[in-house]
Amino acid sequence: MKIRPFQERDAELLAELFHASVHRLGSLDYSSAQLSVWSPAKPSASRYMKQASDGRIFLVAVDENDQPIGYGDLERNGHLDHLYCHPDFAGQGVGKAIYQQLEMAAKDQGISRLFVEASEAARRLFENQGFLIEKRLEHMIDGVLIHNYRMTKDI
Repeated sequence: MKIRPFQERDAELLAELFHASVHRLGSLDYSSAQLSVWSPAKPSASRYMKQASDGRIFLVAVDENDQPIGYGDLERNGHLDHLYCHPDFAGQGVGKAIYQQLEMAAKDQGISRLFVEASEAARRLFENQGFLIEKRLEHMIDGVLIHNYRMTKDI
């Protein structure tokens, strides 16, 4: 596994990875109705292009064939917006490796506090990296209640 900056050619594959991750890994903690409002369809590749150009740090973990197996991004204010792993690589340290690179980048930029809205599965990863839960958040989306956790870490 190698971690590198986002490249334009990653966009479509990351959209597929996100949707697969939500529906396959999320099914351990969320109902099918909740998963459907979280990711009703594969997002557009243009979403990733836009995010990659807004000043955030956007990292992609790739396999030996340079195919994306995970990704994460850090906004300038310390917000970890995404941290997703391809379901076939879950539990193999991909998310942890991406997170550690993002934390180093945050320190390099003088960011002293990270925050994230984490799903159930991601909550466990972030707790293992020293994040604390500030609050359980409840969201009503299209009549379906879904939750995540606001978590923070001083670095």
